[in-house]
Amino acid sequence: MKLLTRRALVVLALAIIVISGLLVFTVRYLGEASSWVMHASNRHLYTNAQPQVTGTIYDRNREMLFETVDGTPVYNKDQTVRRAVMHAVGDPGGNVVTGARVAFGERLSGWSLLQGAYRFNQRLSHFRSDLTLTLDARLCAVAYNALAGRKGTVGVINYETGEILCMVSTPSFDPQYPPDIENDPERYEGVYINRFLSAAYTPGSVFKLVTAAAAIDTLENIDTEVYQCNGETVIDGELVTCPSAHGEVDLKEALAKSCNVAFARITLAVGADTLQQYAEKAGFNSSLEVNHIKTRIGRVEVKNARGGDLAWAGIGQYSDTANPLSFLAYVGAIANDGVRVSPRIIKDNLLSRLIRSIGGKDRILTVETAARLESMMRNNVLETYGEGNYSGLQLCAKSGTAQVGEGKEPHAWFAGYMDREDCPLAFVVVVENGGGGSRVAGPVARKVLQSAVSRYAGE
Repeated sequence: MKLLTRRALVVLALAIIVISGLLVFTVRYLGEASSWVMHASNRHLYTNAQPQVTGTIYDRNREMLFETVDGTPVYNKDQTVRRAVMHAVGDPGGNVVTGARVAFGERLSGWSLLQGAYRFNQRLSHFRSDLTLTLDARLCAVAYNALAGRKGTVGVINYETGEILCMVSTPSFDPQYPPDIENDPERYEGVYINRFLSAAYTPGSVFKLVTAAAAIDTLENIDTEVYQCNGETVIDGELVTCPSAHGEVDLKEALAKSCNVAFARITLAVGADTLQQYAEKAGFNSSLEVNHIKTRIGRVEVKNARGGDLAWAGIGQYSDTANPLSFLAYVGAIANDGVRVSPRIIKDNLLSRLIRSIGGKDRILTVETAARLESMMRNNVLETYGEGNYSGLQLCAKSGTAQVGEGKEPHAWFAGYMDREDCPLAFVVVVENGGGGSRVAGPVARKVLQSAVSRYAGE
């Protein structure tokens, strides 16, 4: 009997070991299988650390952006297109982690957790490993040329569907013929960072759209309040300055003239807690997901800010930072009656359209507040930026000239959308250390939007 008991215990111990091993393997498989498969030592997929074969990456118009031919990576034939979409497609070394070659590497390689390596399975060969992006490669090329070698980013999104039509980050390089980056570090500083998705900048006056939304909703007298601007004001010993004296301005005029003095007073009236709330509703302090690619988090922390610090925060300075895509999504929500649509870069199939119809939308502004902001942004163009500079675009916009200190030129921002039913596009332009927002970033936006209208209006 004792022998039988010992044998049963041994069998039980072995069973526990086997079951534990299976559990460990299952957990590791679920968590790490893609890393195993996508490791460069996998000879089914790689030779000399380069993919032997992958699916093809296309733009929205079925223009080839990347493919492998006999184990050799091949990019688009047009050098400007290659440079413009390098951060979207990815570089040969896989250093741009948000590029499609890395971010969607499993799909391009023909592998999934449920189906395994379906590329090598005849029964599953109908599952495609090609990838169609929402980007328009030619529109991206226009944006790349418009930046003219300056560091920064340009983004265009359909604010009704969330499709990203343009995503350009500079500096860039030709991935078909990669340069020796280590020997020219200044020229290629931050070249592997997709500034549209993975950077955060001081926003400057574009943030006044968030402050204005808070004022519209919470200040009862905001429609009649008038602010006196003599070019500067002192708040608890902190000097707040404007480029010029604006005289008497109301909220609408303060936004059009980007009056820091008026917005300092408006911010103090709104209060730190309310401004924090509206900043977070606008997407600050959280990340967006673009087909599971997470954006850099823009930060606004003003709960403990007082006096001049709070005033500068409401103007878009202090410690504020904004991710370009997240802020673009906020501007798109203003255009879309207060509803923010989740951005995406992979073209929909039937299943993803169904999922998107159920979710992917978030009301962050009331219809009435969005309409008020739209009216003011349209007035900005008519009264300040010049309708003639953006003829035919029906532009609603806000510029930003974000001071960054250290004797550097400010970052130039320009963000907004076209109030056209036949071309529901929102945009953002950031030129690092470029200078004045409307003067520097505005012309970039004009070139890109004019090209977009010629390509998509009336579709």
